[in-house]
Amino acid sequence: MGVQENEKSQEPELIDITEMLSDYFRIFRRMWAWVLILTLLGTGIFYIRARVQYQPRYTASATFTVNIQRDQQGVGESGTVAFYNNSAAEQMAKTFPYILTSGVLKRKVAKDMGTGSVTGNIQANVAENTNLLTISVTDRDAGRAYAILQSVIKNYPEISEVIVGKTNMEMLDETGIPPEPDNPKEFKKSALKGGLFGFLIAALWTALLVVTRRTVRKESDIHRWMHTRCLGTVPEIHEKRRSGTSQTRMVLTDPKVEEKLQESFRMIRNKVEYHAHEYHLKTFLITSALAGEGKSTIAVNLALSLAQAGKKVVLIDCDLRHPTDRKILNLDPGEGLGEVLEHKKKLAECIIKSKDMGLDPEMRLMFLPGGTSLRDGSELLGTEFMHRIIARMEEWADYVILDSAPAGLLTDAVVLAQYADAAVFVVRKDFARVDHIMDGMEHLAESQVQIIGGILNGV
Repeated sequence: MGVQENEKSQEPELIDITEMLSDYFRIFRRMWAWVLILTLLGTGIFYIRARVQYQPRYTASATFTVNIQRDQQGVGESGTVAFYNNSAAEQMAKTFPYILTSGVLKRKVAKDMGTGSVTGNIQANVAENTNLLTISVTDRDAGRAYAILQSVIKNYPEISEVIVGKTNMEMLDETGIPPEPDNPKEFKKSALKGGLFGFLIAALWTALLVVTRRTVRKESDIHRWMHTRCLGTVPEIHEKRRSGTSQTRMVLTDPKVEEKLQESFRMIRNKVEYHAHEYHLKTFLITSALAGEGKSTIAVNLALSLAQAGKKVVLIDCDLRHPTDRKILNLDPGEGLGEVLEHKKKLAECIIKSKDMGLDPEMRLMFLPGGTSLRDGSELLGTEFMHRIIARMEEWADYVILDSAPAGLLTDAVVLAQYADAAVFVVRKDFARVDHIMDGMEHLAESQVQIIGGILNGV
């Protein structure tokens, strides 16, 4: 029992990690343009910086055998005995930094070369347990590095004689004027590092969004953040076309529609009908927090699903600023509710029945489109005439579906809420921030309309 309980306690954590990774890759794909921009920006910055900051370093060097000469006085004879030993080179190498620090050698080399100062870096190294001394000069100019080396070779024994005595230096090898710099140009490598750096910035930015960005990602989030029930989830459907593009606006009457979309709306329809029967509801307002959350597609499909179940349904496109229901139903542009409210058209002239939409004539569905776009439709929607239109539709229909503008952006939804018995809030997965959703719901709450639940779109 203990093992089973541990497995159950760990299961939610595993699910959360899996979902978080799924959200991460989805947001990363959505941000592909920023990923590309940051990668290219990092590549360009590192490449330019490498070119600007690049300073070639040339090293000229020479290797010598070193010995120190000492005078030895004897009876009846005098002479000079040369002692060749390893300590001679080691002693010279140890004294070299002090000679450089004193500035004596550099001043002498500068005077010898006829310059104000020595720009190159001079070093001396001795091979361990040998009398081999290597003097090297590093400078930005290859010819200057070699010239400084030659001057050091010429003047160093004279300076060191004061400290270690008279020395003999026999050259074994020298590099001559160095043909290639010690630090090769690696601009491509720098650009690659910059691209990787930019890519990592994009990856960290995405991770920060996943952790800090509060959005609705699953059904339980609707209850957690919105404090209402979830009426159902709508899967994201992509229809492949010959052009290679995809279309997500699909309706239930499309013969190519997938069964999972049909099933999702059957579940949503059943819950809506349950609430309608339980609380005597007839007119439903469909809205969302922001534009682009799919509330019009869901309003159309909910109306179609109810009509497929044998109900008499009226669908009214009340988004007078951006009416889209005609396009979703694949109907030609035309006049509608806006013209009716402006008394330019009669209601009967704008109502479209099922057979006129190319649907099954047995379906009892009537559609009142939004008409041409209006800059401000809230005043027209708030008139008594609009109230009478909805009341007339309620007399004929079992259900009236009002497709409203987003509640978080415009006042249209609040105006329409006075005619509705209940509201349904559409939330696109990982799209609108929770605070935007709550703002939209608070606007609806001002009208005292009952929000029966939310629909999660794009799972």
